[in-house]
Amino acid sequence: MSPDLIERLAARLMEGNDQLSAHKARTWIELMASDIESSYAKAGYGMMEEEQVSQMILRWIDAYGSRLDEFVASNPRIRELLGEDGMLH
Repeated sequence: MSPDLIERLAARLMEGNDQLSAHKARTWIELMASDIESSYAKAGYGMMEEEQVSQMILRWIDAYGSRLDEFVASNPRIRELLGEDGMLH
């Protein structure tokens, strides 16, 4: 995923979640993109186009962006990737 697209998606995520720093928002976007791409590939579909990935991330941002802290609390893997304390700042 291009750095410009990551920045745009991170900005969109921060609009809906004022608890996120720019760094954490970018990290979330990268985690979501990685999860989407790996799931798609594991399903045997090959590589997903960047536009498809970004559209799916936008849907997730709209649905869950303001509640990411709930997801972190229930997912040790994500908490570990975001930092020891799982904090979103």
